[in-house]
Amino acid sequence: MLLWCFIVIQTIDPGRPKKADEYSQSPFSKKGFCQKCKCPKPERCHHCSICDRCVLQMDHHCPWINTCVGYQNRKQFILLLFYALLFNFITIVSTTKTYLLSFSFSFLNMIYALICIGNYVLVFLLFGFLKYHLDLLQKNQTTLEDLISKNNQILFNLYDIDPYTNFCQIFGDNKILWLFPIYTAIGCDDGNLFPKNEYKVMQTPSPQVISVLYEQQQISSDKNKNEHPIIQTIYRREMEKQKINDIIKN
Repeated sequence: MLLWCFIVIQTIDPGRPKKADEYSQSPFSKKGFCQKCKCPKPERCHHCSICDRCVLQMDHHCPWINTCVGYQNRKQFILLLFYALLFNFITIVSTTKTYLLSFSFSFLNMIYALICIGNYVLVFLLFGFLKYHLDLLQKNQTTLEDLISKNNQILFNLYDIDPYTNFCQIFGDNKILWLFPIYTAIGCDDGNLFPKNEYKVMQTPSPQVISVLYEQQQISSDKNKNEHPIIQTIYRREMEKQKINDIIKN
């Protein structure tokens, strides 16, 4: 399974935006069109400077697999971490007891002990990395979005519906296929359009938060902006308040 995950993640595309000859950029987003790729950038899409291409729902560029982790290969990446952790855990459990029972001071045994210690460290690292990505998956966030939110001190996520729905967006609703590195993502138009939690939008009075949402391409096209009148209303209202306050101060 570990080898299967690695082969699939090397061959599958992480997610590429659809090409378009003409694209009307939304006034609500400065990043609605990629000048390098000459293609529209849907919400949550980012341009990878290493791969020199746009990736749908880009999580990060992983040097260990030499590719980007995006919407269409995120499940395979998480499964790769899971099976790598499982493989190393089984290895140390099956070899540690044998090693301790037959231990003797020799050069080869010292090398073997260092390898065992390295496996223990790798298990802890893989466990922490897997836990981090599963936490992001339950919150419907990517690594890039998590960094942006932390840098702007924002605890708000427009895409966080509920843990199970967030999980199914990447792993699908067929539980039998969850442990297989097969593309089963649902409900997001192959990474081009994502459901929003409108209730959380209504609980966000800060214009700074709304501005960051636009900068994160939560509304990145004329098609999408018409689907979110709540956000537009809050944004305009808060901007008007800011203008009035600036006039009073001046």
